Amino acid sequence: MVDFNSKLLNISQESKIDPLELYETLDRASDKGPLREAQQEVLTEWHTNHRTQRDTIVKLHTGQGKTLIGLLMLQSLINEKKRPRTLHMP
Repeated sequence: MVDFNSKLLNISQESKIDPLELYETLDRASDKGPLREAQQEVLTEWHTNHRTQRDTIVKLHTGQGKTLIGLLMLQSLINEKKRPRTLHMP
Protein backbone atom coordinates (compact mmCIF):
# COMPACT_ATOMS: atom_id res chain seq x y z
CA MET A 1 0.00 0.00 0.00
CA VAL A 2 1.33 3.43 -0.96
CA ASP A 3 1.27 6.15 1.70
CA PHE A 4 0.34 9.38 -0.11
CA ASN A 5 0.23 11.39 3.13
CA SER A 6 4.01 11.64 3.16
CA LYS A 7 3.90 13.13 -0.34
CA LEU A 8 1.14 15.59 0.52
CA LEU A 9 2.87 16.89 3.64
CA ASN A 10 5.91 17.98 1.65
CA ILE A 11 3.87 20.28 -0.55
CA SER A 12 4.17 23.86 0.65
CA GLN A 13 2.09 25.81 -1.80
CA GLU A 14 0.79 29.31 -1.26
CA SER A 15 -2.94 29.55 -1.82
CA LYS A 16 -3.86 32.29 -4.25
CA ILE A 17 -6.54 34.75 -3.19
CA ASP A 18 -6.66 36.94 -6.31
CA PRO A 19 -9.52 35.39 -8.30
CA LEU A 20 -7.86 36.20 -11.65
CA GLU A 21 -4.67 34.41 -10.61
CA LEU A 22 -6.76 31.59 -9.18
CA TYR A 23 -8.52 31.08 -12.52
CA GLU A 24 -5.18 30.66 -14.27
CA THR A 25 -4.25 27.79 -11.95
CA LEU A 26 -7.41 25.78 -12.66
CA ASP A 27 -7.26 22.56 -14.64
CA ARG A 28 -9.79 23.26 -17.36
CA ALA A 29 -10.66 21.79 -20.73
CA SER A 30 -8.67 23.08 -23.71
CA ASP A 31 -11.78 24.66 -25.27
CA LYS A 32 -12.18 27.02 -22.30
CA GLY A 33 -10.22 30.17 -22.94
CA PRO A 34 -9.49 33.19 -20.81
CA LEU A 35 -12.13 34.95 -18.75
CA ARG A 36 -14.43 37.33 -20.58
CA GLU A 37 -13.78 41.04 -20.15
CA ALA A 38 -16.96 41.47 -18.08
CA GLN A 39 -15.92 38.60 -15.80
CA GLN A 40 -12.47 40.12 -15.30
CA GLU A 41 -13.96 43.50 -14.46
CA VAL A 42 -16.37 42.04 -11.90
CA LEU A 43 -13.65 39.95 -10.23
CA THR A 44 -11.18 42.84 -10.13
CA GLU A 45 -13.80 45.21 -8.66
CA TRP A 46 -14.84 42.64 -6.06
CA HIS A 47 -11.27 41.77 -5.09
CA THR A 48 -10.10 45.38 -4.69
CA ASN A 49 -13.21 47.08 -3.30
CA HIS A 50 -15.82 44.62 -2.01
CA ARG A 51 -13.91 41.59 -0.72
CA THR A 52 -14.75 42.23 2.94
CA GLN A 53 -18.41 43.05 2.33
CA ARG A 54 -21.08 40.52 3.11
CA ASP A 55 -23.89 39.52 0.74
CA THR A 56 -22.42 40.80 -2.51
CA ILE A 57 -24.67 40.68 -5.57
CA VAL A 58 -23.27 40.08 -9.07
CA LYS A 59 -25.55 41.19 -11.89
CA LEU A 60 -24.77 40.16 -15.47
CA HIS A 61 -26.78 39.10 -18.50
CA THR A 62 -27.78 35.49 -19.04
CA GLY A 63 -24.85 33.33 -20.08
CA GLN A 64 -22.16 35.78 -18.96
CA GLY A 65 -20.61 33.46 -16.37
CA LYS A 66 -22.07 34.43 -13.00
CA THR A 67 -21.66 30.91 -11.65
CA LEU A 68 -17.96 30.84 -12.49
CA ILE A 69 -17.48 34.27 -10.92
CA GLY A 70 -19.27 33.18 -7.74
CA LEU A 71 -17.20 30.01 -7.48
CA LEU A 72 -13.95 31.93 -7.96
CA MET A 73 -15.01 34.39 -5.24
CA LEU A 74 -15.85 31.55 -2.89
CA GLN A 75 -12.58 29.70 -3.53
CA SER A 76 -10.69 32.94 -3.03
CA LEU A 77 -12.28 33.43 0.41
CA ILE A 78 -11.68 29.80 1.34
CA ASN A 79 -8.01 30.14 0.34
CA GLU A 80 -7.83 33.19 2.56
CA LYS A 81 -9.10 30.97 5.40
CA LYS A 82 -12.46 32.69 5.56
CA ARG A 83 -14.76 29.71 5.51
CA PRO A 84 -18.25 30.10 4.07
CA ARG A 85 -20.87 30.81 6.68
CA THR A 86 -23.01 27.91 7.74
CA LEU A 87 -26.77 28.15 7.67
CA HIS A 88 -28.52 27.77 11.00
CA MET A 89 -31.99 26.39 10.64
CA PRO A 90 -34.47 27.25 13.44
